[in-house]
Amino acid sequence: MRSKVALSVLDQAIISAFNFALNLYLIRLWSPEDFGVFAVVLAAALLAVMLQNALINTPLAVHMPVVASAEEKALLRRVFTASNAALTLLLLCGATGGLWLWLDASQADLAVAAGLYIASQFLREYHRALLAVDGDLKALLAVDVAYVLLSVLTLAVFWFGGYPALQSVPAVLLVLSGWGLVSVLVYLWPRAMPSLTSLLGEIRSVFGSQAHEIRWSLLGVITTDIQNRGYLFIAAAYFGPTTVAHLQAGRIFFGPLNLLTSAWARVARPQLARDFGNGDLPRFKTILGHAIAAFVVFNVVFLIGLYWFWPYLSGIVFGDKYQSMGYIVAGWGLANFVFQVRSCLSVGVQSLRRFRELTAGTIYGAVVSMLIVVSASVLEWSSWLIASVIVGECVAISVILAILKSYLKSGAANERS
Repeated sequence: MRSKVALSVLDQAIISAFNFALNLYLIRLWSPEDFGVFAVVLAAALLAVMLQNALINTPLAVHMPVVASAEEKALLRRVFTASNAALTLLLLCGATGGLWLWLDASQADLAVAAGLYIASQFLREYHRALLAVDGDLKALLAVDVAYVLLSVLTLAVFWFGGYPALQSVPAVLLVLSGWGLVSVLVYLWPRAMPSLTSLLGEIRSVFGSQAHEIRWSLLGVITTDIQNRGYLFIAAAYFGPTTVAHLQAGRIFFGPLNLLTSAWARVARPQLARDFGNGDLPRFKTILGHAIAAFVVFNVVFLIGLYWFWPYLSGIVFGDKYQSMGYIVAGWGLANFVFQVRSCLSVGVQSLRRFRELTAGTIYGAVVSMLIVVSASVLEWSSWLIASVIVGECVAISVILAILKSYLKSGAANERS
C-alpha cells in the first residue's frame, strides 16, 4: 500500500503545484472581480465532483474491492461508467444554464466556458477514480502529467506570444477544459455495452441495491459542501465577487494540503473497506491513526513555516490589490487543520459504510455553519465567514469520532465472540 500511496501523493502533488501556481499567477494578473468569478466556477466544479463522489466514485470504491467474480466487477464498471456519462451531459446543461442566469447576458461566453470546464472536470475525475480503484496508479500519474504539461505549455504560449487570451477568464477555462478532456481521451472510447434496455435494467439493479447507502452519502456530501463552501456562494450573492476573491485568495495556500488528503483517501478508502470487511480491525485502526497523526504534524509544520515567511510572502503573492490578508490566512490555517482531521475520519466511516450516521454529523455541522454565515452576512462581517467553516468542522468531528468509537468497539466485540 505504501507504494500506491506514494504514487497517489506524487500525482496529487503535481496537480496541486499546478493549481497553486495558476491561482497565484491569476491573483496578480486579474482584477479581484475577475478572480472572484473564477473562484466561484472552481467552487462549482468542486461541488459537482463531491456529488459525483457520493453517487458514483465512493460506491465504486467501497464495493468493487469486495466483489468476488469478474462478472460482477464488469457489471459495476458498466453501470457506473454509463451513469457517469449521463450525469456529465446533465451537468453540462445545468451548469451552463445556472451560470448564465447568475452572470450578465453579455457574458454568455463565460457561462459556456465555465459549463464546459465543470463538465470536463467531472468526467476526468471519474476516470481518475476508476484507475485508483483498479490500482493502476502509474496510469493515473500519466493522465495527470499529460493534463498539467499540455495546460502549462498552452498558457505559456499565450504569455510569451503576447496574446490577450490569458487576460480572459473564458479563454483560461477553455484551455483547462480542453486539455482535461484530452488527458482521459483514451478512456472515453466506447467499451462493449449491452442494449439500452439491458443497461437500464442493470442500472436499476445496482443502484437499487445500494440506494440506502447512496441516498445518505449524497445528503452527506450536500451538507458537507454547505458546511465547507456554503459561505462562498452566499458571499458571491450577498457581497459580490470581490469579497469572494479576498476570501479565496487567503485560502489558496492550503489547497495543496487538501489535495494530499484526497490522494491519501483515494488509496485508503478501498483498503480500509477491505480491512473492515475481512475483520482486520487492528490494521484498520493503524492506517487511520497514522494518517491523522501525519496530517496533524504536517499542518503544524506548514503553519509555522507560513508564519515565519509571511512578511516576504504577503507582498509577493498579493501585491497592493488585497489588503489585511494576514488575519484571513490565519483563519484559513485553523480551518484547514480541522478540515483535514475531519476528512481522514470521514474516510474511515465511509469504509464502514455507515453513511447515514456520517450524514447526521455533517447535518449538525452544516446547520451551525449556516447560522454563522447568515449572522455574518446580516452584520456585514465578511471575514467572519471563515468562522462558519471552523465551527462546523468541529461539530462534525465530534459526531464522527463517536461513530468510529461505537462501530469499531462493536466490531472488536464481535471478533472476540
